Amino acid sequence: MLECIAPGLLATIQDTGRYGMQSQGIGTAGAMDVFALRVANALLGNPRTAPALEITLGGAEFIALETAWYALCGADLGATLDGTEVPLCAPFRMTAGQRLRLPAARRGQRACLAISGGFVADVVFGSASTDLRCGFGGLLGRGLTRGDRLFSRGLCEPARLPSRVFTSLAHPALVSQEPLALLPGPALALLSAEDRERFLHESFTVSRASDRMGLRLEQALASAARLPQALSEPVAFGTVQLPPDGKCIVLGADRQTTGGYPVAGVVASVDHGRLAQLRPGETLRFRVTGFDEAHRAWQAREKQIAQLAIVAGAWWKDER
Repeated sequence: MLECIAPGLLATIQDTGRYGMQSQGIGTAGAMDVFALRVANALLGNPRTAPALEITLGGAEFIALETAWYALCGADLGATLDGTEVPLCAPFRMTAGQRLRLPAARRGQRACLAISGGFVADVVFGSASTDLRCGFGGLLGRGLTRGDRLFSRGLCEPARLPSRVFTSLAHPALVSQEPLALLPGPALALLSAEDRERFLHESFTVSRASDRMGLRLEQALASAARLPQALSEPVAFGTVQLPPDGKCIVLGADRQTTGGYPVAGVVASVDHGRLAQLRPGETLRFRVTGFDEAHRAWQAREKQIAQLAIVAGAWWKDER
């Protein structure tokens, strides 16, 4: 059991998302950095969809009311356990009475805190993800507040530290600074030659207006105002919309189910975790990729997670 002393800017229970409901007007929600969530779960031998905590930018504090194992992946929020630094991307043990503090982001924006067995949460339409706009899933459909208590679905774990279970996957120090892989959309070719050149070769700054729904970019593409109106169509995580003001919106986990803005492209799923970790004031760039290249990158990442899950799962099974 874990008690929330301070939730920070935003802390929510999330899993891999609520899929198959967009045709009914219900969004996916889910972790912004699903990659970090899956790595944290794999480190603990959890199912890939086990609910975990997504903590944004820090300012959070928790106290353990029971002993359990945890894993922290994604952003580096300067986490400490009773004053001792907590390792990223490795299991750690919290005993009753210990305090976990995540004061401020040193790199990245969102950390994923998983517990052995996964957190107990409200499952709605097949997912425990918190949908903040609709107000369901997770913990009463809302972000954590002081005094909330979270329970684990796991069993008692061994006392010995699993030092062999460590990975560099989802570690913020190793996040690539390369341009984001973009599958081009129909509106990209309709921009002026100058704006296409800017879109594909210049950096864009993430605006303060960004959130889980999407990242708004500050630089404007003037020719976007002259693009023909588009019919509303389904949108996905990473969809790059071009509103009339020319300031791109890169959609995130809490996106709407459909959108009517012209689409410049969709960021390949292998780079979604990088999108999730971008903070206001930081920059991003795009590069055009093809479906075959994007699929190969996705397969390579899936292989890495699968290998980690096998190694970590075998270790936990032996120790239990």
